[in-house]
Amino acid sequence: MKRISKYRKSIVSIIILVVSLVLLSIFLRLFQKENREIHFIDEIAPLAVELNKQTGGVLPSITIAQAILESNYGKSELAIKANNLFGIKGSYKGKSVKMQTMEYKNNKSYTIETEFRAYPDLKSAFIDHTKLILEGTSWNEHQYYDVLAAANYQEAAHALKKNHYSTDPMYPDKLIAIIEQYNLGKYDN
Repeated sequence: MKRISKYRKSIVSIIILVVSLVLLSIFLRLFQKENREIHFIDEIAPLAVELNKQTGGVLPSITIAQAILESNYGKSELAIKANNLFGIKGSYKGKSVKMQTMEYKNNKSYTIETEFRAYPDLKSAFIDHTKLILEGTSWNEHQYYDVLAAANYQEAAHALKKNHYSTDPMYPDKLIAIIEQYNLGKYDN
């Protein structure tokens, strides 16, 4: 009887140890993921703030949130292959990469393959993004005027959707959620 009791105690101890190790592993992964996300924000925030100071253009919180959303914290294939954090299509100084992307029409998603701008570095991507918002597109130089005229990040996020930056119907909500999750509004002051 003592042997069975000792055996059960050993089994319970092993189970507790295994569960503790699994929980610790999950916690460490979440902590590391959050640290990578914060590190990405810390890396790109100065670029967004500096460009806003130089141009008076896009709110830094919007730029940072777009980079996070469009590139999955710099980990998307497009970000890795082409330093394209903003999902900007076309070519940059003759450089591009062809990739698949999800688009939306009438709130229904579909996949297409298209050319995306390939940048030599992240700074070039930020400068080009700012230029796009400031100067508009080749077919409409005032395309993003509402983004620039926005009084706050909520208005700017909705203006990006209204001005056709993204076809994702949830784009403004996603940007706002990211801004609020990481308190990115602090970069706008």
